[in-house]
Amino acid sequence: MRYLSRFGQFAVQVRPEMREAFASGVVRVTQEQVIAKFEPGICQAEERDLAIKRWTFNGSLQEMDEVTTIQPDHRIGLFDSAIAQSDNQWSDEIRLEVERMLNDHAERFEDVLVVPHRGPEPPWPRYDAYSGTPSQLLRKLIDEGHDLQGVLDYERENQNRERVVEALTAALSDPETLVPREEEIVG
Repeated sequence: MRYLSRFGQFAVQVRPEMREAFASGVVRVTQEQVIAKFEPGICQAEERDLAIKRWTFNGSLQEMDEVTTIQPDHRIGLFDSAIAQSDNQWSDEIRLEVERMLNDHAERFEDVLVVPHRGPEPPWPRYDAYSGTPSQLLRKLIDEGHDLQGVLDYERENQNRERVVEALTAALSDPETLVPREEEIVG
């Protein structure tokens, strides 16, 4: 999940580090610290728009002409739990704990916003209502020049029809399928 913060260098401590000290001077860490650190300046355009609609950023910076304002990207923090899991070698349990903590924080306070999940877009608006066979669908997608990998991602995330997924996977593995047919001139 992705989260926005009103502050660029924002951080939320999910778990504190706990240590156990022995009389010999040895210190053993019994619980590792887990922190969700937001990074400024890496949000996407729609995320920036969402943050600007939600929060006000007083005191905008200006360009050298002293008229043009600079977008507040440096003041908007972004945290992506999947990237943080990969960077910090977190288990799925820790990632879910971080997400629960940030979701709770977003509900209780105004400084964190949960970015709504947007999956892949359908190839056309009524794609889900298409009633043809998988081969007819594949031919239509190829003839109209749709990105088959994008369609496959959309299909897997939404309807996940076995025969359609198989047809798209087969078409992606066979490059000759992707060449559009020559149009026949009648008349």
